[in-house]
Amino acid sequence: MESTELLQQYATGRRNFINIKCRDRDLSWEDLSGIDLSHADLSISILEGIDLAAANLIETDLSRTDLTAANLYQANLCGANLFGADLRGAELTGANLLGADLRGVSLAGADLSGAIIPNGTIMPERTIIRRRLKITFNSFNY
Repeated sequence: MESTELLQQYATGRRNFINIKCRDRDLSWEDLSGIDLSHADLSISILEGIDLAAANLIETDLSRTDLTAANLYQANLCGANLFGADLRGAELTGANLLGADLRGVSLAGADLSGAIIPNGTIMPERTIIRRRLKITFNSFNY
């Protein structure tokens, strides 16, 4: 699906975009809050500053995607593929990352307050990543 088509359909009120293929697209600074992109392929895309608050991103492929400064407040990213994604400065407060693949992810400056991380741990309030983390399979190592 082309990004213009997705944006036009979203503007008309459609929120269900399950299983769409939208790889290598630029949706920077768009407001797609509340969208359902479960099982979608958005890999290798530029989503800088995108608003995906309360979005359903279950098992979505976001590998090698630029999500710098993205708003993922209370987004459901269960089982999402975020391998190699850039989440620097992203808002992940209250996001559900249970089972997500975070290998190679850049999280500097990201806010993970109250987020559920891949191993099921709920992050404490005011958890802002200030240094590089070593991320191993389904866990964070400080």
